[in-house]
Amino acid sequence: MPTLERSNPLPLYYQLKEVLRQQIQAGHLVPHSAIPSEPELVSSYHVSRATVRQALTELVNEGLLYRQHGKGTFVCDPRAQQMVSELTSLTSELQRRGKRPGGLLLLSELTRGSEALRKQLRLADEEQVVRLERLRSANGQSIAYEVDYLPYPHALSIYTRARELAEGSLYQLMASEGLIPAIAEQSIKADRTTARESDVLGVPAGEAVMRLLTTVSDPTGLPIAISDTIFPVGRFEIQLTLRVAK
Repeated sequence: MPTLERSNPLPLYYQLKEVLRQQIQAGHLVPHSAIPSEPELVSSYHVSRATVRQALTELVNEGLLYRQHGKGTFVCDPRAQQMVSELTSLTSELQRRGKRPGGLLLLSELTRGSEALRKQLRLADEEQVVRLERLRSANGQSIAYEVDYLPYPHALSIYTRARELAEGSLYQLMASEGLIPAIAEQSIKADRTTARESDVLGVPAGEAVMRLLTTVSDPTGLPIAISDTIFPVGRFEIQLTLRVAK
C-alpha cells in the first residue's frame, strides 16, 4: 500500500487524494465499487479524519467519486469522470482531439505587472512577475494567443527554461519544477482583439474572440499562474462536460 510522506511539502490530504486517484485510474477501484470507509482510510494512512474528508470531498467535486447517503462513497463510471473540473493544458487537450500542438514563444520577460495582477499573485512590493507571450497552434494553424503571468520568486526555473514552452505544456513544465497546478478558476467571455492581439493572430483589429481567463493555484491554494488566452471565433471550440447539481 502506498504511504504518505510527512516530509513532502504537499499537504497530506492532497497526497491521499492522488493515491486514491491513481488507484481509480489503474482499475484497482472499479466503477460503482465502494471505497474504504473513512475510519479504514484513517487507520491505513495514519491521518486525521479531517484529512480523509477533505481528500474525498475534492474527488467528489472532481467527478471521480460519488456519495450515497447512508451507504458510503463509490467510484464513478469512466464517462462521468470526464468532467470539466479536471484541469488540462491546451497542449494535452489538442493531443486528446488527435491534433498536433505547436506554438511560438514570442516574449519572456520580467516585469512589475499591474497592481491588480500583483495582488492576485500575492507578491511583495519588491517581487517581479514572469510574463510569457505565446502563439498557440493546432496542425500548423494559429488558434490562440496566450499571455501567462507567474510569480518570479517561485518561477525562476520556468523563466530560465522558457524556450521549452514554444511547443510544450506550461503546466507540465511547472510540475517538473515543483510548482504543482492543482486548482483552476476560469471565466469565458466574448471580446474584441487589441491591436497587439490582432497583429499576432493576423486578424483585423477588433476581431471577435473568446477570451479565457484562468487563475491556477497549487495544492495549498497559493496562486502560481494567471493566463489570458484568446481564441478567434471559428478556430477552436471549447468543449465542456458538466455535472448536474443536486
